[in-house]
Amino acid sequence: MKDKKWMLSLTLGLVLVAALGFWGYRQADARRTMEAALNNKYQRAFYDLTTHVQNMEVLLSKTLVGQETRQDTFLLMNLWQEADAAQKELGQIPVPDGLMTRTMKYLTQVGDYANTLAKQTIDGKPKTDEQWRTLRYLYSQSSGLNEELHNIESHVADGRLTLSELTTQTRKGLRKEGPQLANNNLQTLDKKMQQFPTLIYDGPFSDHLADKKPLGITGDSINADQARSKALGFIDRRGNKDYVANVVHTQKGRTPSYQVDITSCPVRENERITAAISRQGGNVLWMLNSRAIGDKKVSLESAGDRAAKFLAGKGFKNMQSTYHEVQDRLAIYNFAATQGGVVLYPDLVKVSVALDTGQVVGFEASNYWDSHRDRKISAPRLTLAQARKKLSPHLEGVSGGRLALIPLSPDTETLTYEFKGNLGKDVFLVYINADNGREERLLRVVDTEEGVLTV
Repeated sequence: MKDKKWMLSLTLGLVLVAALGFWGYRQADARRTMEAALNNKYQRAFYDLTTHVQNMEVLLSKTLVGQETRQDTFLLMNLWQEADAAQKELGQIPVPDGLMTRTMKYLTQVGDYANTLAKQTIDGKPKTDEQWRTLRYLYSQSSGLNEELHNIESHVADGRLTLSELTTQTRKGLRKEGPQLANNNLQTLDKKMQQFPTLIYDGPFSDHLADKKPLGITGDSINADQARSKALGFIDRRGNKDYVANVVHTQKGRTPSYQVDITSCPVRENERITAAISRQGGNVLWMLNSRAIGDKKVSLESAGDRAAKFLAGKGFKNMQSTYHEVQDRLAIYNFAATQGGVVLYPDLVKVSVALDTGQVVGFEASNYWDSHRDRKISAPRLTLAQARKKLSPHLEGVSGGRLALIPLSPDTETLTYEFKGNLGKDVFLVYINADNGREERLLRVVDTEEGVLTV
């Protein structure tokens, strides 16, 4: 009898332990799920913060170079909005109120100052020298804080810093160990507010033709067999292999086209070539060879020459290389058409060259076919010297001055003088209207190991 009671007690005890264990596991699992959700929320706020601060730094730099009040109004209003958005995202990150006081104050000052100056420029009043110096000070603060925010971002990315843990550190460690944690975490951010750059590559002008009827697509309609022949004649062939092509899809939309798949004979592993051929005129809109790219053996200079020769061989005449980038053993070059010595930035073509063999494995000409035609370009009313005088006196080392046609809207193009200049270590492109001297565009140039980019 005693043995039965003992066994019953043991069984009940084991059941209770198992139940407690299962409950504990469920609680721990629920806690992990909640922590993961919180961490995702905080990470999203952090990454959005860095994006807004990045945009602030770029806009501040442009206000220093810009000379037109109309351009200043646009830049300052955007700066105000970015600063306000950055404040909201910073408020979502779980740190003590006192820890980020200076950072929040900085964001507030930038936003308020931008709002004040925007109202001034709306009335046509240019920036004074004192206001320019204030903007220069705010800019130097933002650009000087780049390294710390990037450092924090890298810690978050590789798991060394989990933002959800700050909810407990806020109450425990951060106040007690503030100086120590400042070396690696968010207290340093309060001293240095920064942004890691999201560099926009695609040439300086590219996203301007979303709904415009293609102007370069002319001629008679072609059939599927003709589309196959066009595609086979366009690809960059290597070796003695033959290729076969099949039309696999017809695309409607703004530029109706045939999608053509091309394979080698015998079939090369992991290689597939796809091209889009316009139904009107039989123009190659884009081409992509998806083969694996081996180790780099071709220099960027040789790859650029190969891209230029490929374009010329396919009938693209009077093209000028503008910008390039490198993406994992793939060099991508932008070319703009020229007419009478004027660079036509709306007419862009992109050529991708594999750096193992120099083969052209990518081609994209949507912008070119959207815009290209013979234009009537009037002679500029301003001389180069007159246009140069319209530049900000704060811009240093000014060079260039070539004529360039740039898009202002889907239906508007403007002839400008393109100048290059420096503000400290930063390089800018400034586009001055060749007829009235108005500053039309400001672009910041970033020269990296991956290529020349613009923001």
